[in-house]
Amino acid sequence: MAAFTTMLATAKTSVRYMPSYRLEAMRPLNKEVCENIIRTVMEEALLNFNYTPKTSLQFCALVSEEIKSRIKAKDYDRYRFIVVVTIGEKLMQGFYSYVNFLWDADKDGYISHVIETPKFFAVATLYYLYYD
Repeated sequence: MAAFTTMLATAKTSVRYMPSYRLEAMRPLNKEVCENIIRTVMEEALLNFNYTPKTSLQFCALVSEEIKSRIKAKDYDRYRFIVVVTIGEKLMQGFYSYVNFLWDADKDGYISHVIETPKFFAVATLYYLYYD
């Protein structure tokens, strides 16, 4: 009888699981949902915004964190997010932005939303990177 119980105990402890080798996300990123989140956050935040150079830095940080937290709440697995918000005053100048990444063209990308008023412009860009 004692040999039978020890044989059962060793059989229970030798369970092993194999790796799944899953390459696709179970909850893939939905671009339309992310675009709607960026648009709503930007429109809500900039509704009564008056541009001042001193407060714009903190304001950009707050807006970018709000966008990132709302997108992370959607729980897309295997994605990392970078959110960049830029606010500038319109003084008869141009604005050019250049970003260079090494990424997978099928799974990585970006979403951008621009708001322009007579006094200022605001650009929010979400970079999403697939992470195995």
